[in-house]
Amino acid sequence: MTGVAILLAAVVEFIAVVALLDYYGKRRVKYSGEGVLAGAIAAAATNLMFLILQIKGGEYTPYLWIWIGLVLWSGWVIEVLSRQRIWATIPYPKSFALGVAISTAVGAASVAYSVMYVPYTTPEKVPFKASFGKPTVNSQRTVLYVPARVTFRNTGSVRIYVVGTLWAVEGVPATTTKQGTGRIDWKDALSYRRWIYRHESHAPSRMLGAGEFVNAGSRLDPGDDFSADINVPVPLNSDLHRVTVYAAVSYIRADRCKLGNSYAQSVQYSWNRESKGHEHLRDAPKWVANPGDDFIHYGSRIYRGSEILNLTQAPYYADMWWVTPKWNEQAGFAKGDTSPYLSVHISRDPGGQELLSESEQEPFGMKTMWIGTDQPITQLLKAAE
Repeated sequence: MTGVAILLAAVVEFIAVVALLDYYGKRRVKYSGEGVLAGAIAAAATNLMFLILQIKGGEYTPYLWIWIGLVLWSGWVIEVLSRQRIWATIPYPKSFALGVAISTAVGAASVAYSVMYVPYTTPEKVPFKASFGKPTVNSQRTVLYVPARVTFRNTGSVRIYVVGTLWAVEGVPATTTKQGTGRIDWKDALSYRRWIYRHESHAPSRMLGAGEFVNAGSRLDPGDDFSADINVPVPLNSDLHRVTVYAAVSYIRADRCKLGNSYAQSVQYSWNRESKGHEHLRDAPKWVANPGDDFIHYGSRIYRGSEILNLTQAPYYADMWWVTPKWNEQAGFAKGDTSPYLSVHISRDPGGQELLSESEQEPFGMKTMWIGTDQPITQLLKAAE
């Protein structure tokens, strides 16, 4: 509807230009003066709307001076026409004024409905969960194959764009204690996003598998199902006690924003993919990862769901880092291992740190979700029988 309103305003402006040539020429058209006046009022209303949206957004763009200039110019044209008593040439001035007022109100309502109402009242419906399937054991009973399913589909009416996804399966060594764990163990578990089990003391985790379940930059239309099935081998001749499956997804609503077309092709690796040793080439920003941590990075500008907002608000950028950290003394995983994570940011600078308040993030419709589940290996073995 916004496009229709802008198109109608453009048609009115074209008619006004033709009418202007006639009005200050031979005046062959009876109502050329009314056409000029209608065009001036439409220009004033349209550019005033742009100016209000720019002020409301609280951001500076060079277009600000264009809106101010066109509003002042339109006001001056209306003033000049009024001094020339153009109202006296209109057969029904009250009806004309009422018609212009109604048209302006309808156009403003159309913009408000499509830009400010619909994207904020239509909920997205994106079921997202992780679950175990039925495991199997190899013939030598040395490997347990654990199937996991990450459910991710769009059951709503709003298209979404995937900023990044992650799935990971980890094995956790543990010992059972009769007396139970204490606060230090609880804090350790919470520090590494694990569950607290009163009678289990966990050792650092070990990665059993990890990856993406949807390519970064993918589009999910209503009805699309991008769920993924994963089958991870777990060695049985180890001290692993639990298997944990967790997943993360970050996406934006297409009715509020759109990733740049270059996003999916913007992939950048922290290592040299061409060399045999895959030497580390670059570090992620310090707010994303520690020096030496490996990562995969995607980034591009994000565009608002309305061209009006693209004109009246400053550009923003989306960045996603898929990080495989190196071990350190504070890590919750075993030495020589890793525990992948996502880091997603919206900022005013490419590759910048997100420093936006909740109210500033809301217009982008971005959501990042983490889910997880775990089961003891003994329970998985029993299910495999």
